[in-house]
Amino acid sequence: MHAFFNKFITRNNSLIQFVKQYDNCLGSKEQRERESDAADFHTVIPCVTKSSIEAQFQQVYTHQKFRKVQAQFSGKVNCITRSTNPALGYLVYEVVEQVSNSIFNKFTVTYDSVAAQVKCQCLLFESRWILCRHALKSEELTAILHRAYDNIVVEMQELKAKRKGTCSLSHEDANLESINELKSDVL
Repeated sequence: MHAFFNKFITRNNSLIQFVKQYDNCLGSKEQRERESDAADFHTVIPCVTKSSIEAQFQQVYTHQKFRKVQAQFSGKVNCITRSTNPALGYLVYEVVEQVSNSIFNKFTVTYDSVAAQVKCQCLLFESRWILCRHALKSEELTAILHRAYDNIVVEMQELKAKRKGTCSLSHEDANLESINELKSDVL
């Protein structure tokens, strides 16, 4: 079970206690999200670069997520990009990142011009919805990212809507099967 629920749910809970604790857990999470949203609404974190893509993410992401994006923008200075031969609507870039004085990591960034999607071998975007420093490094990719930005925002909104639809379970709409499933996850 997710670590978030551990402070609310134990093995010894009865079914009624479980439902009450689960409802309290969701209420607590919603309250923290409302407080975070209010703080995000009233303050602005300044951009670390002059990139218009960073400014766009500044408007879309929460402060917590935007700080992670800023780390990628700062980290792109350690990357060197080389374009390889384009083929069948794909542009492929080799990005070498200097991790330390003698350690270099190599990543492949692929742009699909038909779907207007950028994919990196590090999978940071696919796993955390943060564009990686490897994709941000290339000037050509920066122009491409401007075109792909709308697709990214749409995908993020669809994923948020999908997650909201599957994650919300309150005591009003809980059935015995879903409660037993959650209870078994805890045990």
